[in-house]
Amino acid sequence: MKEERTSSSWSKLPLELASRILSYIPHKNHATFHAVCKSWSCVTPFHEQHRSPLLFLFRGDQYCMFNPIYNTYQMSIHQPPTTKILFSNFGWLLMRALLHSDSSIFFFNIFTKERIDLPHFCPPPKRFSSNLPVDLQIAKFSFSSSPTSSDCFVVGVSVMSRLARICLTKPGEKNWIVKDIDFTISNKPCFFMSECNPIFHNGQCFCLDIDGRVAIFDLKDPEGTWRICGKPFSNKSEYGRQVFMVESDGELLSATVIEEGQIYIYKLHSSKVDWINMTNLDNKILYLSYTESHIETTNFKGMGNKIYFPKFECDRMVFYSMDTKKYHSYGDKFRRDNVHNLCEPMYFTWIKPMF
Repeated sequence: MKEERTSSSWSKLPLELASRILSYIPHKNHATFHAVCKSWSCVTPFHEQHRSPLLFLFRGDQYCMFNPIYNTYQMSIHQPPTTKILFSNFGWLLMRALLHSDSSIFFFNIFTKERIDLPHFCPPPKRFSSNLPVDLQIAKFSFSSSPTSSDCFVVGVSVMSRLARICLTKPGEKNWIVKDIDFTISNKPCFFMSECNPIFHNGQCFCLDIDGRVAIFDLKDPEGTWRICGKPFSNKSEYGRQVFMVESDGELLSATVIEEGQIYIYKLHSSKVDWINMTNLDNKILYLSYTESHIETTNFKGMGNKIYFPKFECDRMVFYSMDTKKYHSYGDKFRRDNVHNLCEPMYFTWIKPMF
């Protein structure tokens, strides 16, 4: 019986693999490599320290990975679609089941397929009135380190005006530690928590409200002290805005996206706890989402000073250039002042490859 042979075009080779191949080719031969086919013409050498975060998103009937630099979909993840992403970091996802018969919260490693279960999430305070089931109450989550680490803390925060509930647990624990905070007796302004998740920074947990105020609490404080600090953002928008927070080189940064399309970047003053306006990101790339934001340093010319969003123009992800103050996408002439009418996936988060 004659052996059946199959052939495939070099252009079908995954771009990540082509990037690895190019990293072993002498620089003087890069022009020849780029001339092989159209898809290889924009391939850059692979550098371990400059791997970009990948967008983990729900597409069709399954989760998959998307590379924002190459605008390509990568491996599919067969995690049940009846789950919601709560937070991601250290190569792990914190997820919640959405079935009425199953409201579990658990860690999931998309690279090793390992799962670590957590206790059932505790309800918010009774004064948090809502028609939603208890396990679907709005809460923001974060965790301090890899769930395989002994010092990993998981925090869930629910805030409504002057009431807050902070829930803490660790992998392996059977219950959540609950701290209810009522600061109605203080003269501090109401705190309306933004959509972005809390951030662990210098041993404390930082939460951001929609106007730019910061709430800080110490996980080891038995009294559950909740401090509201800082002043509102200097840039106002009567049409509302999105706000994000990320840690960068030991500092906290915030990005605000107003309805008109402009993006403003701030750095938190460590002592005054006030936001300082930044005009650019220099050689850094910011990847924004409510479930997790990343910031990376790049040595590639023309790659820095950009902000990536989980928004798509056809099959291409758009980014915001701090140089042009416009939205663009690689490989075409897309250029726009705002992100109106662009597509956004239902469930998504940024995740940094840990392999």
